[in-house]
Amino acid sequence: MVKNVLNTLRKKQKNNKGFSLVELIVVIAIMAVLVGVLAPQFIKYVERSRQSTDLQNVEELKNAVEVTMADADDDAIADAVGADGKPAVGADGKPTKATITIKIENGKAKLEGITPKNLGKTEVSLKSKGWNNQTYTYNPTDSIWTTDAKADETQNKKDPNRDMADVFSTTGSET
Repeated sequence: MVKNVLNTLRKKQKNNKGFSLVELIVVIAIMAVLVGVLAPQFIKYVERSRQSTDLQNVEELKNAVEVTMADADDDAIADAVGADGKPAVGADGKPTKATITIKIENGKAKLEGITPKNLGKTEVSLKSKGWNNQTYTYNPTDSIWTTDAKADETQNKKDPNRDMADVFSTTGSET
């Protein structure tokens, strides 16, 4: 009797070598459904992360300008150049300073008219697609940023909730 039980167990072990084809197909189908459901969400989160990084990088440029201007570091501000290529001078005979702008175009945000000492670079690449070309200009007298872009042009085309204007909405430095 014991021999019969042992022989039966040995036969079952020899026949049960792995998963059946049907079991493998079911598992692969379940995995395909999960990937199909989760992949679009993952892609959306990656894009949001890129947009957040872009907004932070542009805000870093903006804050560097404001800190430099608050420190009254006139040497950091480039002298304006006239149409003749010579330094432009104001009515008082002193060189006029260039306009301070942050231009967002062709996937880059570029700081022009100033080289802050507290910032290693004046241009950052924007990782997210969908930013419109925009220019923000800083008025050091009023400590206000202005733009020529319309309200809907400052939003990211892929995610309208991400708005570059939010970075520039504060007026002046808060102390």
